[in-house]
Amino acid sequence: MNKKLIIPFLIILLLAIIAFMANDLFFSKSNQENPYELKTDSLQQNDSNLVCYKEISQIKIDIDEPSGIVIDKNDHIFVAGNKVIAFDENCRLINSFKLSDVSSCITTNSNKEIFVGIKNRIEVWNYQGQLVRQWKLNNTESVLTGIAANDTSVFVANADERVVHQFDLKGKLINNLGAEDTVNGVPNIIIRSPFFDVSLGRDNEIWIVNPGRYSLEAFDNKGKMKSSWGKRSDKIEGFGGCCNPTNIALLSDGSFVTSEKAVPRIKIYTQTGVFSCVVAGPDKFNEGTKGLDLAVDSRNRIYVLDPIRKQIRIFEIKKK
Repeated sequence: MNKKLIIPFLIILLLAIIAFMANDLFFSKSNQENPYELKTDSLQQNDSNLVCYKEISQIKIDIDEPSGIVIDKNDHIFVAGNKVIAFDENCRLINSFKLSDVSSCITTNSNKEIFVGIKNRIEVWNYQGQLVRQWKLNNTESVLTGIAANDTSVFVANADERVVHQFDLKGKLINNLGAEDTVNGVPNIIIRSPFFDVSLGRDNEIWIVNPGRYSLEAFDNKGKMKSSWGKRSDKIEGFGGCCNPTNIALLSDGSFVTSEKAVPRIKIYTQTGVFSCVVAGPDKFNEGTKGLDLAVDSRNRIYVLDPIRKQIRIFEIKKK
């Protein structure tokens, strides 16, 4: 071939190859199958017959980085983030006060004290918004992800140490719950993301989420493991993803309310951990929603803190 024709031919050939690659990359059919894509279509769908709750209202919250919700025995609602906002039983705003930093979890007890986890410390506030006392954890790298309290103890889930610290009300460390104990059959807690919750049961059990094992574990005040339930499954009755559930709450009959990430949804399990029904499926939440903290009022209505929509979303059981 004439040398004068070779260079133009090669240029045309190169441009044709580039055009073909660009078309394949940018203009190929959107429904072309990706062999490496995680298919969650079946996980995203819930049989409508399994949904036993309905959403009845929402409360818009003016708060940065909402992280936790709790309801006291008088059905007063408290939400924490960069501040604490309080609502009465009729969802009317009754108080708001600024925190020293963004919190990660919140709870109350019957002494009308508000316990807030902030970095590696616990702050205790009264209902008037006054700081009463505080204490620091020895580990400066602590990641406080869940908190529960009664009239004698405060239980703090520390994702960095993978245990739940039990303190007295003044901050004295009493015990660490959930540490691996092969002699007594206590498995290690596996945490792959900063979600690790704790809640109190009806019979003085301390329920701890072991998200990497897809289970919930009950302990007594002495740190002895009493029972556990949960399983890894992509089916609706189990927990999927890397590590679930993220948050829990308990109904008055001892049933569990659980929330999940990756495929965001809220479910109900019986006292023994048998799947019961769905409160809200993934169609109710924005894609990527996670950290759905939970609370239950005296009428067993379920309050879901939606950090993406910045709402408290209220669900009640459907009438049969």
